[in-house]
This record gives sequence, structure tokens and C-alpha cells, in this order.
Amino acid sequence: MTAVIRIHFTFRMKIHKLVSSIALIASAVFSLSATSAENQVIDFPNHSRLVFSAPVSPPLAKKFGAGWTRLTFQQANGHAIPLLSDEALTKDGGVIFSAPGDRALSPGGRYLVLDLMRNGVVQVADQKPQIESRQSCPILDTQTGCVARNDTGAICGGHWDARQEIWQSILDSAGPDSQAMASVAKPSARDIWMQFSTAHSKDISPFLHTALGLENLKACDPPNAANARYYAQIDAQPGVHAATVPPIPAKATPAPSRQQQNEPSWTVRADRAWLYERPSVGSIRHGYLIRGDHVAVLETEGPDWARIRFSSPGKPPLEAWLKTAEIAR
Repeated sequence: MTAVIRIHFTFRMKIHKLVSSIALIASAVFSLSATSAENQVIDFPNHSRLVFSAPVSPPLAKKFGAGWTRLTFQQANGHAIPLLSDEALTKDGGVIFSAPGDRALSPGGRYLVLDLMRNGVVQVADQKPQIESRQSCPILDTQTGCVARNDTGAICGGHWDARQEIWQSILDSAGPDSQAMASVAKPSARDIWMQFSTAHSKDISPFLHTALGLENLKACDPPNAANARYYAQIDAQPGVHAATVPPIPAKATPAPSRQQQNEPSWTVRADRAWLYERPSVGSIRHGYLIRGDHVAVLETEGPDWARIRFSSPGKPPLEAWLKTAEIAR
């Protein structure tokens, strides 16, 4: 391990000691423990646990930052569910996990806000490749292992309601956002299969990406007699059980004009809003926006499609088509 990794781990150990001291006094509902320099574990009262493992290698840490590359949820019965395994870190980008803060757990103890960075390398014409990093704060159900909400941006600076399982935050557009966990829509095998079959696509992986992977889909919608036929059809698709590659950030476009900068602002409301080359489900791109992202609508195509521009501080903006149902003023 390099010095930066050792420092990161030492810092986490100090946090662990502080949290442990607070837990003894305040009877905290979950505990952190570092089992080795390679792993860190969070144990929950329901006997499930979260295991951080596989620290970022020195070369990738220098490029993207320190943390862990693997996060596994263990159910109370011992069944292990890899989280976001289809976004594994490579030289081209991927997910880096950090230990959550001591206020990440909901008041009832069922939901935990995860802390991770999504990294990618954006290739812009006539420019050197640029590293794009965005903080994300998915919310994990500690009973099932389902990640049902996948936020980024200002939403990650939110907080739990003091008495209820409600995440309260401010959107990037400065608008308030409040959502009860009981009302969060979870991905289902039926929805994924219907979206894929309706699109007449030959590759189901982009649709599984919207559910944060097949393992997460099964955690959110456990296989049973009612959904067995949808899972059978999904499992039969080529490459479903093969290692997948993280989505490639969409190609950026030139900076907008002054007129474009004054266009109305919209906010992404879907967990993952996939980008399209054209207003057609058959033109899906290897890139997506996440709930809370702020976009400008450049034009529309009927009631279902909008061409948008997404800008990130210090980065060239990108333009693509989105489904209008996935954005709101």
C-alpha cells in the first residue's frame, strides 16, 4: 500500500474510534470495525453487514483517489450481494467507495446513505482526456440489500428527518427535495424486461445499468413465482452474467452560446436518465445523468423527448436526448 492509502486508512481508523466512543455513550444503532488494513465492516442490529474491501491500487489511487473498489452487503442469512459490481474501477474509471459518516443511518436504522465517487475519463475532440468525478449517495436498504435511490450533486448534502425515514435535501437548482423511503420506486424484473423488449435492442446491459446491476435488481425484486418468467428471459440474454464495463461518459460538445445559457432549467428526477443520440430508444448512448443533475432543455420532439445540455463546473458541456418523463422543472 502507498503512503496515501495508509493515511486514508489511518484516518478511517480514527473515525472508527471516535464513532465507537460515541456509540458506547449514545447506544448507536450500527457499528464500524476495521478487520484488517484491507477491509472495513459495518454491522447492523438486524445481523446484516456491509464489507468494504479491495483498496484502490496505488496507480489508480494516484489517478482517481483512495478508497475501496468493492462493497458487499451480507444479509442476515449470510447471502452476499455485491453492490454496483458492474461499475468496477478500471483505468478508464468506475466507482470508489468511502466509509459513510456517523449520521448516514436513518432514524429507524433501516436505510444507510452510502458515500462513493463515480469516476470516468472524458475524451473531448482535440483535447487531452479529462477525468470526471462526481460524488454519489445511493441509499441502501439494510434489510434487503436493495439500492433503490441513486443520487448525486447537492442532494448528497442532505440529512434524515429527525423522526421519520425521510431524506431531506436541496437540489442543484436550489429547490427543496423530500422523499419518504417507503415511497421510493424500486426496480423490478418486469419493468426492466418490458423496457428492453419495447426498445427492440440486442443489448440488455444498459437497461440493467438503470437497476444498478442484476444482483441489485434481485435484491430489490426477489425472484418468485410471479416474476420468474421475466428473470428467465433476462438471464437468457447474451452477456448477462459476464463482467460488464462501466458506462463511458458521453462525448462533450462546444460551450453554449449566451442565448443558450439563459434557457429554462430542469432537474433529472430518475435515478439514472440514459442519454440518446436521437429521439429514439434505439439510439441509446453509453452515458447517463443521475437524479438531481441540472440540465437545460434546448428543444423537444413530441411529448416524449427533449434535447438537453448538461454542464459541470470546469468541464465542457454535453448535449444529448433524454426522455421528458425523467426530468422536471
